[in-house]
Amino acid sequence: MAALQVLEATFSAQGFHVLAFFSNDFGNQGGSDEQIGTCNADYKVTFDEFDSDHVIDTDGAGPIVPRPVFQWLASQPNPGPAASPAPNWNFHKYLIGRDGKLVGHWPSATWPGDDPNNANDSFDTNPIVVAIKAELAK
Repeated sequence: MAALQVLEATFSAQGFHVLAFFSNDFGNQGGSDEQIGTCNADYKVTFDEFDSDHVIDTDGAGPIVPRPVFQWLASQPNPGPAASPAPNWNFHKYLIGRDGKLVGHWPSATWPGDDPNNANDSFDTNPIVVAIKAELAK
């Protein structure tokens, strides 16, 4: 969450905002309210967060309907770079332009900023940061 908070702090004055949608659809890793609260306090999260809900259509005991924003995302043309607009794990990241179109989306493994696990990555050359800057420049 710290990297997402950096994006919020860096670009919010330009109209960019991080929105967090919690879900336990992926191995119940969305967390409880207490766990989420502790994480938010640790990382000083200021971006908007939404109650835990479904983000994918699962078929356990009956049909599960994802929240409407994820139904919309799944119905959009795929701008990539991820294989599908539907999330396949937590922390899937979406960039929606000011015109309301899905501009790009990145899987969980793509770090949103300066990746501490990649010595060759920098904030300014990170693909998510580059895409955000391009959208804000429009």
